[in-house]
Amino acid sequence: MTALPHFDAAAISAVVDMDSAIKALKEAFKDLGKLHPRTQVSLGATDDLLLMPAVTSMGIGIKTVTVISDNPGKGLPLIHAHYLLCDRDTGRPQATFDGSALTALRTPAASGVATEMLAPPEVASLGIFGTGVQAQGHIDAMLSARSSIETIFVSGRTLESTTNFVETASSQGRKILAATPEQAAECDVICGCTSATTPVIPTESVRNGAHINLVGSYSAARREVDTDLITKSSVFVDEREAAENEAGELIYADASDHWDFDLIVGDLSDLCLEKVGRTDNDEITLFKSVGLAVEDVVVAAAVWAAQSN
Repeated sequence: MTALPHFDAAAISAVVDMDSAIKALKEAFKDLGKLHPRTQVSLGATDDLLLMPAVTSMGIGIKTVTVISDNPGKGLPLIHAHYLLCDRDTGRPQATFDGSALTALRTPAASGVATEMLAPPEVASLGIFGTGVQAQGHIDAMLSARSSIETIFVSGRTLESTTNFVETASSQGRKILAATPEQAAECDVICGCTSATTPVIPTESVRNGAHINLVGSYSAARREVDTDLITKSSVFVDEREAAENEAGELIYADASDHWDFDLIVGDLSDLCLEKVGRTDNDEITLFKSVGLAVEDVVVAAAVWAAQSN
């Protein structure tokens, strides 16, 4: 049996860059079709196994993901993931992919789509919470979505991790600085890229008109902002049902007397079809992403198509 082609991180980035990934997702969300639920198996209080199937006109795919919270302390990635892409018509396996590399591309690309549709057109500052792979990916995606960004403020769990990230991150020529949570939260665009179980973005520092992307939590046990910030914001999600089941910040807010899921303004499909969007300059817009399996198959299929041409 012939071994399937395998695309590692270098092979993926060689054929599909952030701009291309954002464009592919933006087109896909205009005609999303039926979504398939992920299966989540608890491996502990903050550890999980995720199985993420998806079927689109572009292909059939499934990703397996493990999230082990102690891994960074052991010098290992927080997340390990593997992906299988199959032909839509025949079901024949076509290729395997480094699932973590797909996640590193598709998650910030989805935030890039939301930022293109929701952030003010001219923004100057970007606040990043987190110092992992998603932090770098979100720098790339935000600079793709808003090239006017001049300065990047990074707030990590420790001063050491923040300093190390700032010294090694690719900022495409922009000034990048280690920052306090308050400084990062004062930016025009804010990205939460942490695995926090308690809020890390200080609500009182967020300015009117800001746009916020939250990607760190995908279960009720994790949240990066408090309910006060949720209630102050116009909330958008990648997909409503997924958010109701997995978006920790929103589940927590829904349990209060101050916010409920009916207040979600729209999802990525609504945004891409321009059914909803920012309504004024002072509005705080918040995009909450839990990650959708369809995003993986869209990017994997784009990689497969690009290398086949």
